Amino acid sequence: MERADAARNRAAILAAATRLISERGIETVSVEDVATAAGVGKGTVFRRFGDKAGLVRAVVDETAASWIQVASLECRTAGEFAGTLFDHVLASLPLVIAVERTTVRSCEGNFRITVERLAELVGSTFRAHTLLAVLRGEHIEFLLAQGMTADEIRAGVISLADTLAAEV
Repeated sequence: MERADAARNRAAILAAATRLISERGIETVSVEDVATAAGVGKGTVFRRFGDKAGLVRAVVDETAASWIQVASLECRTAGEFAGTLFDHVLASLPLVIAVERTTVRSCEGNFRITVERLAELVGSTFRAHTLLAVLRGEHIEFLLAQGMTADEIRAGVISLADTLAAEV
């Protein structure tokens, strides 16, 4: 059982890391920055998470776990699932891009769950991976930079998911 102060510190560290990475990107955020923002010592972060990669892994795992639970329970169609995933990627875009650009392989279990559920909805693992390629953070960032709105991209993702599912 985790001590109450340790649980508070963990929550503060993860919240600070998530906020700083979202604001500044992973490259410019240090463990010391996170510790300061969380109101804890740098040693607390290192003891708890090991290093920066461990901290990023924890942030990603926590963020992914929350949307996967919602998506798995509430989404009945491929379009609903893809729309929920798009919303998560958009809300966490700097973090998602940071993870895509690093060798941090933290969300492999969550990724596997996502692929399996999406494959059920669209009829094959290949189709699931195809849809997930469109949902990469860097791809969404590119589309936004080209002048597309988030609503347009979301509608396109949902349409693609529904089209893939209809071919089953």
